[in-house]
Amino acid sequence: MLSIHRVSTVTAIVLWAKDWGEKDRLLALLTKERGAVRVIAQGAQRPANRLAPVAQTGILATFWLAKARDLDRVTDYHILLLPRRLRRSILALTAFSLVAESLELAMPEGIRETGVFEEAVWFLEQLEAGISLPEWLVTALVRFLKHLGVAPQLTCCVSCKSAIEQETVAFSPSAGGILCPQCAQRGPTDREMYAAALLRNLHDLWQQPDLMKTLRLPLSFRQQALHLLRYYWRYHLEVDAKAWRVWQQVARSPFFLTTQT
Repeated sequence: MLSIHRVSTVTAIVLWAKDWGEKDRLLALLTKERGAVRVIAQGAQRPANRLAPVAQTGILATFWLAKARDLDRVTDYHILLLPRRLRRSILALTAFSLVAESLELAMPEGIRETGVFEEAVWFLEQLEAGISLPEWLVTALVRFLKHLGVAPQLTCCVSCKSAIEQETVAFSPSAGGILCPQCAQRGPTDREMYAAALLRNLHDLWQQPDLMKTLRLPLSFRQQALHLLRYYWRYHLEVDAKAWRVWQQVARSPFFLTTQT
């Protein structure tokens, strides 16, 4: 019988879940109490197993975890939110997986980040409420950059602090934001040009994430925003999230190009 001192309770979102061995499932959790951790749900590959319902991507639940030599084991759970949208929409699942993978790559394992967890819960709730997926994804990626302390400068030149008046603006991941024409000429080589209106939209979503409920980015702005955010995240993570490749395939579909959800 497990000692009570070896069992802990956490509130967590399942960032991803995958088969582990012949019977178990490996879960990556974003927890309120311990940050990012990985745990084992024993026997959860079997549909009739009592842990199978919680061993799914996107579940928000209270977990009881037993301390083990390598990875903690899930002993019990209570589901707080079952995001049905992730079950019925490959677009929603792909968007969530992209944000989840980026967060796991960015967060040191076992380091508590209460602000990140609370924001992640809010974004999960908004996703389930039916927010337009492109705006949800752009806003989530921008907001979590802020929580991780690497938000880009989008309102003035990151180098000389001068105001930007041009309709197209240079943006550099390595510089940390936008550059005026003079600084761009002698600045880093990873700069690319973006519409100033798009960068203003990104700044507005960063400051007021509720705007994603009403703001609809034109298709060209969606594509530019996600391109910018992909390479900005990649610069700071020093690796490209694998989910980007899946997103690219999904985003090319006629359904995605003609729908807001």
